[in-house]
Amino acid sequence: MLTKEDRILIQKAKTFAINCHKNVNQLYDGLPYHTHLKYVVDYVEKFKHLISVKDYVIAICVAWCHDTLEDGNITYNDLVKELNNDIADIVFLLTNHRGKTRGERANDDYYLGIKNDYIANYCKICDRLGNMTHGVIFTGNMVKKYKTELPHFKEKIYNGMYDEMWELMENIDTVEFTKNYFFPKIELFDKETIHCIHLPKPIPYALYNELYNKGIIRKSDLKKNHYYFGKCRNSDVALWNGFEFVYNRYKFGSYYIDSVNNIEDDNGFDLFIPLKELKKEEIEEINKIKY
Repeated sequence: MLTKEDRILIQKAKTFAINCHKNVNQLYDGLPYHTHLKYVVDYVEKFKHLISVKDYVIAICVAWCHDTLEDGNITYNDLVKELNNDIADIVFLLTNHRGKTRGERANDDYYLGIKNDYIANYCKICDRLGNMTHGVIFTGNMVKKYKTELPHFKEKIYNGMYDEMWELMENIDTVEFTKNYFFPKIELFDKETIHCIHLPKPIPYALYNELYNKGIIRKSDLKKNHYYFGKCRNSDVALWNGFEFVYNRYKFGSYYIDSVNNIEDDNGFDLFIPLKELKKEEIEEINKIKY
């Protein structure tokens, strides 16, 4: 049974993590990043019978904070100060190493550290289950990618524990999940929720008309070198340069320029959906927060 101190610690971890990702404008498939964190937390809850109450408290806090060091513009010492050493140590183990490629960032030492710490191992599996669940519900190509990687992933971190979780991961594409409130039906979309749509490929012409009626700006109406508020997986502000959107993306403690296609140039994955042209004073306000 959780103590009052346990509940306070969990709430602190939740608030801290949500604010960390919010402060760097990080999104998850076009949604607030805590959408992903909640997936991970839900799996910590689902399988808590596999761990002790003490470990459960640490695991919940880690689930909320597992990406803060990698993406949240904070340090290990910030995390220690806000929570404690036990949580910070496990989040550190779950944080990708620096590297130019995915293989360099998630190398053998990275996986070995996760394999040898049973709470980090538990949380990493919950993280992967969260991503796969989102993929099953909304992005078929992504779950296929994770399924292809699964033998390699298991080889790297399997430690003889949590077989019930591995079984779910191996069969997750057969599970029927219920869409949560982040993903309303298209007839309920408005300017606040339309970015949640996962577009078919190719996009039917009739669907374009429906989207335009909901407030999306047509490509022909976009102005070169003007900023727009809208939505993609990683940002809600971007500059239209005449053929694609560019925006500042935060990763590993610094900002860099990234690009994404307009909704009419469907690439079947990441698209920027422009909703409003920004005024000069709005751009100046954005520049104050690192844009």
